[in-house]
Amino acid sequence: MRNKKVNKLWQGRMVSVRDYEVADAIEKGGLRITHNDQTMILTPDELRMLKPSSKKFQSRYTGAYHLMDITWKPLTENPDQTQLFGKEGNYA
Repeated sequence: MRNKKVNKLWQGRMVSVRDYEVADAIEKGGLRITHNDQTMILTPDELRMLKPSSKKFQSRYTGAYHLMDITWKPLTENPDQTQLFGKEGNYA
């Protein structure tokens, strides 16, 4: 799982992620985005459905990239507990 911390949301509801970060996250089993102590987790299947923007941005150093905008939907429960106990809540 790849981790990404964002400091601000675009239009107060969107997270922008670079295309090469999404490709890396697919290979690593998903993307965990953190913003203001809230977390959102995307699976590789969800990441594959994202479409890049048509505009290509020039990197400050080398190369170019497209942005992929994701609607910010933070988890309502602690993600570490979900992974530990499972989604069904089997605590036995």
